[in-house]
Amino acid sequence: MNLVIADSGLGGLSVCAKLLRILTEPSRSYLPHSPFGEIQITYINAVPSNNRGYNSMSGKAEQLKTFENILWNTEKIFFPDYIFVACGTLSVLLNDLEIPKVKNFNIEGILPIYLKLLFSKMNKDTRTSAIIFGTPTTIKAKSLQNELFRKGVKKERIITQECPNLATQISNDPDGLIVEKSIQQWVRKALRKLPENHKNTLLVFLACTHYGYRQEIFQKSFYEEGHKSINLLNPNYAAAEFLKKIVSKKINSNKTKSKKISIEFVSPYAIPKKEIITLTQLLSPISPVTAQALQNSRICPELLKY
Repeated sequence: MNLVIADSGLGGLSVCAKLLRILTEPSRSYLPHSPFGEIQITYINAVPSNNRGYNSMSGKAEQLKTFENILWNTEKIFFPDYIFVACGTLSVLLNDLEIPKVKNFNIEGILPIYLKLLFSKMNKDTRTSAIIFGTPTTIKAKSLQNELFRKGVKKERIITQECPNLATQISNDPDGLIVEKSIQQWVRKALRKLPENHKNTLLVFLACTHYGYRQEIFQKSFYEEGHKSINLLNPNYAAAEFLKKIVSKKINSNKTKSKKISIEFVSPYAIPKKEIITLTQLLSPISPVTAQALQNSRICPELLKY
C-alpha cells in the first residue's frame, strides 16, 4: 500500500510517528504479514516555500490553487492509494477543491476525526465547555464549530482561540522557551472568554497537529491559571488509529509472511536546519524511523510544477 500523508508543514509528522509506532509494536499482532502487504508511507510537506505558508497567503483562492497543484503533482509522482490530509488548515479546503471531483482521488482530511472526538466528549457530558485552539485559517473557517452546532451543541459551550505563528514557533524552538510564553499568552486570552461563573468540566482541544508536540505546555499553562483538572484532547492519536484501520483494510491478511514498512519525507524545498533539529528532538522518542526520514529529506520541487 502506498499511503500519502500531507500537511502544511511538519505537524503531521507527529501522526506519522504515532502510526509507525502502532504498526511496529510487537503487541499489535493483528497486522497482516504478506509480501504484497508492503506499506510505503510518503509524507508530503505541502507548502510552497519556507516563507510562504497558507496562513500568510492572500486568501482562499490562492490557498486552493496552491494545495490543488501540489495534490495533482503528488498523484502524478507518487501514485498514492490513499491520501490523508493531517492538517486542520488544509482539511477545511477539501470540499472546495476541483481535483477530487475530476479524478477519482481517494482522499480524506483530519476534520471528521476532530469532530467525532470532540462531539463524543461533549455529548457525553452536556455541562462540558470546550476551548478549541487552532490556526487562524482553521478557526475562521468555522467548519468544526458549525458541525458541532448542527449536531446540537450550544454555541455558548464552544470557545475558539486563534494562535497565529504558534505552529512555526513550535518547529523552531528546540528548548520550548519561546513556545511556552506564546502558549501561556493564548491560554490566558482564551480563559478570559469563559463565563465568570464557569465551574463545569473544561475540554481543551488542539486543532492543529503541531500543537500536539507541546501538549504538556498547554496542560501546564492551564494548571498555572488555576484549571487543574482539564481534559486535554490531542487528536493526533486518534488520527494514527484511524490510519491503522485504513492500512489494515488495504493490505493482505495472510499472517504467515514478513512485512515491510518504509517512510519517506518529501518537500518542495530544503527544511531549515533549526526545524530539523527541533522536530528530530520531538519525534525521536516516539518513532526514530520518522525522525530519520526527516533528516534524509527528499527535495522535490516538481511538487510545485504547473
